[in-house]
Amino acid sequence: MDTKMDLSEILLWIDLIKKEKTRPDLNELKMMLYFLEDYKQVKEFYNQFGEYKNRLPFKFLAHSLIHFLEDYEDCVELKKHILSKTKRNYNSLFIHQILLCKSQEEAMNIIAEAKQYDTELGEIWASRYDSIWRVKNNQKIWKEGIEHDQAELFPEMYEEFCEMKVKYFERIPLEQLKQNILKEQTNEVDNRKVGKVSVFPRSVYIKEFAKRVSKGICQLCDEKAPFVDKQGNPFLEVHHIKYLSQKGTDTIDNVVALCPNCHRKIHLLELDEDFKKIKKKALRNMEF
Repeated sequence: MDTKMDLSEILLWIDLIKKEKTRPDLNELKMMLYFLEDYKQVKEFYNQFGEYKNRLPFKFLAHSLIHFLEDYEDCVELKKHILSKTKRNYNSLFIHQILLCKSQEEAMNIIAEAKQYDTELGEIWASRYDSIWRVKNNQKIWKEGIEHDQAELFPEMYEEFCEMKVKYFERIPLEQLKQNILKEQTNEVDNRKVGKVSVFPRSVYIKEFAKRVSKGICQLCDEKAPFVDKQGNPFLEVHHIKYLSQKGTDTIDNVVALCPNCHRKIHLLELDEDFKKIKKKALRNMEF
């Protein structure tokens, strides 16, 4: 799939469907899970639903999300949540718990518990405890299945998300958008000082700010965007001046909006004069 969503877009999608009070579609949830890069992102994705978790389909939780839980306690918590709401036979919940437990005795206890829910597991499972490699392999198999079966569904889903995103940002004035970004960045710094982990990214908001403040003009060649996207907005790409891979920050003083041609030029040539110009533009963006 050429088009994909990053974590910040996925978290925004969750917020938007919660605002609209709609029940998330099973295929949409699968595609969002497909694009998550690691376990930390999976936890952030699940936690973002908050009280809305009760509206997540059990079929998604028990047959998709469960494969991506790598912490034993998280697995137990999800299993309890599902079994408290339904009497259906979900053997995947018990099997995954066995893969994450640390002893054969513990695995046998899980097998015994499963019987109470009319779930018969062979004792062969007792030898498969502490098998994170099996968990990783199940994740890989699941993703391969999604890529093969549902790749054609995502473009339409993504376009619907883009329309929701445009309507959402249209209601936020530029100054308010900037203040929201700066406030969130301050909170992240404070969380790090007290030892709290904050992985809520603001890149979708920073991208929106960079594009909006550019007013449809490339911040390197000073020409209009070459075309408009399906939502009628000038098409520009957001560039991090100091690359994130080089410990650059995802902040509004480190991003500019560039036309595709200049974006490619920046990465290929890395000219000092181009760097100086876009750095000035980024600092000037802070004044808006």
